Amino acid sequence: MANKARVHVELKQVVRDPNNEDRDIAFKRLFTAFKKACSEAGVMHAYRQHEAFESKSRKRRRKKREAELAILKTKLKENFPQGKAQGKTQGKAQGKPYKKGKQNVK
Repeated sequence: MANKARVHVELKQVVRDPNNEDRDIAFKRLFTAFKKACSEAGVMHAYRQHEAFESKSRKRRRKKREAELAILKTKLKENFPQGKAQGKTQGKAQGKPYKKGKQNVK
């Protein structure tokens, strides 16, 4: 195994006498951190790559499709720069103002 991903996750708060709820919360936090670390390390991506054999022609087609998508993304970023709203204004649907949260009615 040439490609090894090292994932290390530690529990931040250690509770000496945890009840069931504290233990569940601690486990959920630890498991969420583990999933995030695995995702950042690319463990699942590598697993899916080696899950089944991929022929040379399929690999070539996949690489070509990925390259085309990358070119399309760069073109979209050039044409629509981040931070500048263009087109329809947010929250204005059919002339009605956008309402955020509850409003006080007297």
